[in-house]
Amino acid sequence: MATEMGPRFAQRAKRRKINRILNAAIAVVVLLIIVVAWNLFSDSDRSNEQTAKPQPKTEVKKDRSEAKVEVEINQKRAEDEKSEQTDQEEASEEEQEVIETPGPPGSNIEKEIVNPAWQPIGTTQSEPHVTQFKKDSVDWKEMLDAVSYATGLSQSDMIVWFIGNNGPNKAVATISTKDKAQYYKVYIEWVENQGWKPTKVQQLRK
Repeated sequence: MATEMGPRFAQRAKRRKINRILNAAIAVVVLLIIVVAWNLFSDSDRSNEQTAKPQPKTEVKKDRSEAKVEVEINQKRAEDEKSEQTDQEEASEEEQEVIETPGPPGSNIEKEIVNPAWQPIGTTQSEPHVTQFKKDSVDWKEMLDAVSYATGLSQSDMIVWFIGNNGPNKAVATISTKDKAQYYKVYIEWVENQGWKPTKVQQLRK
């Protein structure tokens, strides 16, 4: 009986040992599986974080949109300033009103007209300018252009009675309307490289 108990006890002890080894191996395998799974999940989270970080592009887009808005604001500001400058120029031109003065008592001058807005009419001539009073000269034609500009009469609607010298680079013209209802004396002066400029118009009594 004792001999039978010995082998059985040995077999049981051996089985217990094998079971312990198997249990330990299973525990190690489970532990390894947990570690591997943990690493996989952690790597996946990191990759997701990296793919979810296109912040630089967003910032670039934001910077570009802000720059565009700033450019539009600057353009609008420049347009407003230009418009304001134009309004000021127009206002200053309106302020330059035509000055009309009655002629001296007993004279043939009904009134004298000065317009600060008058400008030189331009010229095709080169400097140094020499005044010409010949009817077929360029200077004569440009003097008539200045007279027409000052009086508002076209050359086809006026009679030229006289154009003569009125000092260095100055001239004076006497004209009338075609129907001789109005007579004018127009004073002009030469502006270097810019042509003849009216300085004064006298409306004469008939």
